[in-house]
Amino acid sequence: MLMIDEFFILHRNGLSLFHIRLDEDSFAIELPAELFAGFSSAIVAFSSELGAGYLSKIVIEDQTFVFEVMEELITVAKISGDDDEAMAEHVVSLLYREFITDFHDELKHFDGTVRKDIFFSFAEKVRDITTKCEEIAKTNPTLLANIPASIDIDIIKQLSDFSNELVDDFPEATIRLTRRFQKEIPKNVMHITMFKLGKEVGKDVAKKRIKKKVNDKAIMKILKEISVSDCKDDKITLKICPFCRGRETEEFDCDFVAGFIEGAYNDPKIMVEEISCHAVGDKNCVFKIKRIENDGKNSHHHIFTGLSKSGS
Repeated sequence: MLMIDEFFILHRNGLSLFHIRLDEDSFAIELPAELFAGFSSAIVAFSSELGAGYLSKIVIEDQTFVFEVMEELITVAKISGDDDEAMAEHVVSLLYREFITDFHDELKHFDGTVRKDIFFSFAEKVRDITTKCEEIAKTNPTLLANIPASIDIDIIKQLSDFSNELVDDFPEATIRLTRRFQKEIPKNVMHITMFKLGKEVGKDVAKKRIKKKVNDKAIMKILKEISVSDCKDDKITLKICPFCRGRETEEFDCDFVAGFIEGAYNDPKIMVEEISCHAVGDKNCVFKIKRIENDGKNSHHHIFTGLSKSGS
């Protein structure tokens, strides 16, 4: 669950630019914004001097302060101990992006004089975005943590609203909706966003469809509902891929399918990567299953290379 009690936007010189208390029913003492700004500025400078990167959070008993430090601004959300930090980090990043967009000119000409009325209008947007994020978190607890903050909140809300349909009406609605959403996602985060979305959907579809052990045969049975497909030598081939059908791109386009397959396996030792794509002119869309053998000490990361047909 996610509930932000207070939200701050501070300048690194120790000034408070914006502060709002969102949980009016909380018995916690409201933080003096100017005092907190000075403290945050000092602790951020101290952590930077240590050479360990920027401060990400401070925990004081049952209260957590989630920080994002970008250029001259420090963005902070205060949450309760039982709230989800990953979702709070997403909201902080999202609100930071909205703030610098809305007040670009004011920040560009900022001379150190703080006038509360300049940024006061941002309160309505904070309430709107946090409310939408809380609604998303109720129905899809992992969605916010898996979607980049650069994606518009209304697009994420649409994904959340249609999340049940993506799974329950597989494959028809899954194909139709993912093709639609992919067009609305900024290109710089499209690959990772579609992969993570596919991974969530694949995991849920497999849970619903596979009653016994998850294996190659069970995964292929699901994929054959999408396309004529086969699996040989740990390579899954979709001979008629409906996700990139009719598209011509310079980069591989089926990140959703790669994520879907990886999510369906739901095994930290299995990674899936697209190695051929019809959208770039290849005959078929082909996905390589990489089975990682280790002692569990190495973390599992999916690498997005933005490969083109030439491999450049």
